[in-house]
Amino acid sequence: MSLVAFRSDIQGLRAIAVIAVMVFHFNPVLLPGGFIGVDVFLVISGFLITSILLRKKNQTDYSLVRTLKSFYISRFTRIAPAYFVMLVVVALVAAVLFIADDFRAFGDGFRSALYFSSNSYFADFGDYFAPANHEQPLLHTWSLAVEIQFYLLAPLLILTLPVRALKWVLAALFFVFTISAEYRMRILGLEQETYYSLYARLPEFFAGCLVALHLNTSTFKSAAFRWFPGVGLLLILIAMIAQPYLGYFPGVSALIPVVGSALVLLSPNQGALSLFLSNKGLVWVGALSYSLYIWHWPVLAFLRYYTGAEVLDVFFGCLFLVLTIAFSVASYYFVERPFRQRWQWQYKLVAYSALGLVVFGASQSMATLNAHYSPRELPVEYRRYADPDEICHGQIVGTCLRGDLNSARELLVLGDSHAAMLNHFFDRVGNELGFKARIITASSCVTLPGFDYKRLPKWAQSACVEQITEASNYIEDVQTIVVAGMWTYQTESIRFRTAFHEFAGFIAESGKTLVVLSQVPELSRNPLRAYRFDFLGLDSKASRGQTESNAVRAANRVMAGLGAIEFVNLSGLALFESPPIFRGELTYFDDHHLNEVGATRYAEQAIPILRELLLHEIE
Repeated sequence: MSLVAFRSDIQGLRAIAVIAVMVFHFNPVLLPGGFIGVDVFLVISGFLITSILLRKKNQTDYSLVRTLKSFYISRFTRIAPAYFVMLVVVALVAAVLFIADDFRAFGDGFRSALYFSSNSYFADFGDYFAPANHEQPLLHTWSLAVEIQFYLLAPLLILTLPVRALKWVLAALFFVFTISAEYRMRILGLEQETYYSLYARLPEFFAGCLVALHLNTSTFKSAAFRWFPGVGLLLILIAMIAQPYLGYFPGVSALIPVVGSALVLLSPNQGALSLFLSNKGLVWVGALSYSLYIWHWPVLAFLRYYTGAEVLDVFFGCLFLVLTIAFSVASYYFVERPFRQRWQWQYKLVAYSALGLVVFGASQSMATLNAHYSPRELPVEYRRYADPDEICHGQIVGTCLRGDLNSARELLVLGDSHAAMLNHFFDRVGNELGFKARIITASSCVTLPGFDYKRLPKWAQSACVEQITEASNYIEDVQTIVVAGMWTYQTESIRFRTAFHEFAGFIAESGKTLVVLSQVPELSRNPLRAYRFDFLGLDSKASRGQTESNAVRAANRVMAGLGAIEFVNLSGLALFESPPIFRGELTYFDDHHLNEVGATRYAEQAIPILRELLLHEIE
């Protein structure tokens, strides 16, 4: 049996894998474990490259150098043309659609994707105000980066070791890297870093390699293994449905889809399920699978960026499907297939030179294009909620005091970025009412003792702990403590609610007062993006989102039974009647933070409400 003979069942398996990934990315609720489609691809990849290399190694005129050269050329021809065309198109769309700050974040990812190192980039990706992961149009390139990195390592191992030794080495490495991934996630807590790493995905490649080695040397009667495809597909289906409930991934839990994929590959064209995988529809989708994979995510990310919704409605969901299929079909028939033709070297030189020039041109011009399609830049006070170098957010800068600095009356303000947003607020309120406020905050972290910082992204944890420690130095010295936060997020954590109750109890026992401010209303769309979309002639309406009542309920829920707390609901102020504009001014920085102008207007309208409460409590 030829190890590299066309297997239609593998195309069918690819089709199932890419459909699963697309469904999961569109809405995880529909297929919670659909992301394991990527792992199925990696097993297939390990199987195919090992099969190809073993066949070449067994030829009488085998040459290591010639085989490596042929292998890398074939892989480059298979992957690079469509990939780089996708990068160019995505870069141009991002240059037009993205606001300047978001485009700068995109540029970093674009450069890493050019060199197939985006897995490392996204492993460390973390900026509270950068676009969310589901809006990053090149996030999916991490898996292609992993595959290319594997290609740089595996051929030498496969071609230089005897087959018998190779089996033992790959089996040993399979278990070593599986346990290593498990250890790094469970013990070291490096979940994001491990998820995007090459070493955590090597077991999946190696599983495919071992299947190819087995088929190369085994003399078993294939009829005895007719039940393998059925069991394999069942395991893959179980993983697609139940994988999120099985704990950390990859690692040990990845064995379910990996073993399932290996069982399907072990039984070429055997049984009814193999025939099912070989049907023309699935085989066609399998042929399109690479283009479907590289195009579906950018389309989805751009639609999410434009709408501001992670889960698209029916109209945009249909648009996602239509655009994905259109780009994928065009990519397959006009890029993938032509570049794989056996052209004369002159034609290849022209084609790849043209592609290289297009990629270079896009990389050099996209910043200029972004500036060209940008409206007049708003003054800085509309583009931030405070100067990050002058506030104690994630760091201590000076005294952290705002308001009337000559006053003997002082209160302490704790919270996450929703409290950091109040620096200009307390400047205005404090000067008007005659007190000063010490504001100590951190990203996603309510800076009170006992806060469950370990649920935060790794990049935010150390700053959170340091700010909590600093804030604790002032709790004994003040009579009034004000807490502000994104309650729709914070109160989801049982540990946070417990810590908050313990803190509130301590404040009550100490005879102090705890004031909790409501969360500002969220918008259905980022205001700076809406400002850009309006300039581009696109629909730019931004309204109050549906989370406002949830925010109030969340804050009330966490304060239930704590009579010593003063809850101040400011969401009904005139400022929020038609956000993000108030009397002709843009008042929001993003969809749930006010800008400096908005924070000042917020303060002016809140002063009558806060006057009696704060002055009475601070005395």
